[in-house]
Amino acid sequence: MRTHTTFRIGLAVAAGAIIAGCANDTASPTSSAGATTPPTAASPTPSAVPSLESTAPAPRSPAAEPPTGKPLPTITLTDKPPKEPTDKQPNTGWVAGMVTRGGKGPCYGLIADDGQRYALYSTAGTELVQGARVKVKLETTMLRIYCGPGTLMAMTDAETIK
Repeated sequence: MRTHTTFRIGLAVAAGAIIAGCANDTASPTSSAGATTPPTAASPTPSAVPSLESTAPAPRSPAAEPPTGKPLPTITLTDKPPKEPTDKQPNTGWVAGMVTRGGKGPCYGLIADDGQRYALYSTAGTELVQGARVKVKLETTMLRIYCGPGTLMAMTDAETIK
């Protein structure tokens, strides 16, 4: 079994080398004709074969061109590091919204009044009815489980809004 795998790897390397060698050849009248017929004693003169430089200008890469328009973005340095996290943290505390996935848990779905979608997790066995308006108390969780689409949060308490 091992020799079969080694053979396949060797075959893949050989094929890659052949393809890479073919890709690096430049198209010239003698290279394509030379593969099928033996070379002749009379070779064309250098003036008879057009050079690549005389046929077309060399394309310029985008990196070689000078930048135009607005300057590149740079990192702004501050005197002191920020005291609060600069990343957007999920809301904790009480959030009101509509239940999109109900039941007795442990996973629920909620769309808050501000449009934020939450995937809630609670082992308390609280029953939430789909479509009901509720107010839930949220906390961040270290669990990495899938409770559906949205920001995963732990639900510690829930109250129905009447």
